[in-house]
Parts: sequence; C-alpha cells; structure tokens
Amino acid sequence: MTECIPDDYRLQDEIIKVTQLPIIEERLWSMKESVDQRVEKAMSLVCTEETIQSVKAERTALNKEFAALEEQRKQVKASIMGPYDAFEVVYRECVSLAFLRADEQLKMKIAEIENEIKRRCEEGLREYFAELCAAHHLDWLSYERSGIKVDMASAKAKTPKRLREQLTQFVVSVSEDVDRINLLENADEIMVEYKKCLNAASAICTVHERHQRVESEKSARANREAIRAAEAEMVERVAQAAAEYLDPPVIVPVTQDKDPEEIIPRCTFTALGATRAQLRRLKEFLEEEGIDYE
Repeated sequence: MTECIPDDYRLQDEIIKVTQLPIIEERLWSMKESVDQRVEKAMSLVCTEETIQSVKAERTALNKEFAALEEQRKQVKASIMGPYDAFEVVYRECVSLAFLRADEQLKMKIAEIENEIKRRCEEGLREYFAELCAAHHLDWLSYERSGIKVDMASAKAKTPKRLREQLTQFVVSVSEDVDRINLLENADEIMVEYKKCLNAASAICTVHERHQRVESEKSARANREAIRAAEAEMVERVAQAAAEYLDPPVIVPVTQDKDPEEIIPRCTFTALGATRAQLRRLKEFLEEEGIDYE
C-alpha cells in the first residue's frame, strides 16, 4: 500500500515538525540553581518568638517572587496555546476529518459483511438446534436460551464445530434434567418451574417449599377449626348445665296472696374452667332466654 502514496504526502517527510527550540526553556534551566539556593536559604531560617517576623517577611518575599514567575508562565502558555489552537483547527480540516470519515465508512462496510456472515452461520445453528430439540422431544426449548454468541472465527468456518458442540451439550443437559424430573413425584409441577429457570435443583426446591407452605397452612386451619369446635362444645355444656340447674334450686317462700304459678324459682351455679369468651356467650344465652341473673 505504501507505494500508492504520492511522494509529497509520505509521513516520513515530517510535514508536522517543530524546528525552533524554546529559548525560555534554556533560561529556566539557567536560573534553577539560583532558585534552589534562594529556597534552601529561606528554609534554613529558624523560627522563634524573636525571629518570627523576619521569617514571615522572608515567606512573603518568596511568594511575591513566585507569583511574578507564575504570571510570566501564564503569559507564555497563552502565547503558545494561541497559535497551537489555530494550528489544530487547520489540521482538523485538512487531515483528521478526512481520515475519521474514511475510517467510519470502512468500518460500516466491514460490519455489514461480517454481520451477514454471522447471520448465515446463526441460521445454520438454529436449524441444527431445532433438529436436536426434535430428537430429544424438547419442542418448548428456544435457541435464545442457549446463550450462543456467534464470533467471526466460527462464522468463517465451513462448519462451526465449537458452537455446535456447545448447542449439543446444552440440549443434552436439558434433556437429562427432564428425564430425572419425570421420575419424581409432582413431576408436572416441577416442570412448570424448570421451564422458567432451566435449573432442576432450583425447580425442585421451589415446589418442595411451596408444598411445605401449603401443608403448614392446612395444619394451621385445622388447628383453628379444632379450637372453634372446642369453644362451641364448651358453650353448649355450660348452657346445658345452666338449664339443668347444677346446684339445687333455692325456693323462696311466697306469701299467701300470690298465685303458686307465679312463683319464680331461684338457683345459683358456678362455671368452672370457662374462658372469658365462653362466659360472654353464656351471658348472651341467658339474655336471649329472658333469664334474669345477678
């Protein structure tokens, strides 16, 4: 390719070249020794209560000298950067824009061809994957879940052996998982979970934990029903005891002027082992029957 470049355009001709050494750099090196001596002298000063003012004055003098040199440095930078910025604008227009534009266009052309090569390779891999799934009765399994990424080395090969081997291992692994799951209890339920994650251990664990939660809920519900039945039985026994007057009735003498049929017997009883809820229901029972109580 080199012989195709015109003679006036060869890079070795060093079109971009700085030929003048900065004189200011030489001056800086020449003053380095005096600057070092000046700073060393200032740093050797002993600071005490008696000499603190002189040390402060020396520090102020040093800062003043440094500030003056810094101002010159900034002026030098501005004088250097101004022409450089102008040079960069010309360089961009004459050189970099053209090279960058060519690189971008060539990159797009290369990518277009490489993508087409990869597409054809992936198309063949998808057909091979479909054959594998059919042979192992995995019609629900998709190519995307294999995670296969087609690279140019494989795409250029007549037969992408490495990628085919990866697909084979993937499908065989899934098939073996399915065979193991089919031997388990609740196989259908486990398969539902397996199809989501393609992880047999995770699918089995998910179903097992779900069954444990269901059994726990069934047990809790049975306990609640047993407690309610026991409470209802207790209320019934208390109500029966109240109706049969657990303690002998106490007959209150009636005066001669009252009709015997108007005599209201009185009785007392004690509720043993009753809960507050049961006593409340006993109270409700007495009130519903119109029985006065104290």
